[in-house]
Amino acid sequence: MSLDDIPAGSLCVIDTNVLLYAEQGGSDQAQRVLRRCANGDLTGILPEIVWHELTHKLMLMEATMKHRISPRNQAARLAEGPEIIRSLSLYQSKVRTLFDLGLRFEPCTQDDLLQSAFALQSRYGLLTNDSLILAVAIRVEADGLVSSDKAFQAVGEVPVFAPSDLRHQEIH
Repeated sequence: MSLDDIPAGSLCVIDTNVLLYAEQGGSDQAQRVLRRCANGDLTGILPEIVWHELTHKLMLMEATMKHRISPRNQAARLAEGPEIIRSLSLYQSKVRTLFDLGLRFEPCTQDDLLQSAFALQSRYGLLTNDSLILAVAIRVEADGLVSSDKAFQAVGEVPVFAPSDLRHQEIH
């Protein structure tokens, strides 16, 4: 189902990739989902792991843009250059804006990892972060999981909504 198919009033767990597509202009549907969250038509929840992953990726994108760091080994390059990290702030503003839009922070619990996520990994072959996102979606009884990740298409516990209008660009 596309992101435009999410019923009004739905509680949605949103994956990092959809946020990046919205940020980079890679999907009008992703941008509309964020607007719907901002106006209260949808409740958007970001699991703790999504906040971490998004913040890290936005920081790397800013460093690449400002300092022309090669997309290769960005994190290692930044770890060697704390002065570059100190010069970055745009990514922080972008993360704060998501809170201002009303997106909620949902902590990942010990049970999410040790019980649910590991079981979901065994069942579906999901990567660790993806299994944690799904575990949180199940725990909060989400009406939908919003992600472009194809691995979620085989999941039966939560309806999955994906952008159907992706412009072919790689998200970083």
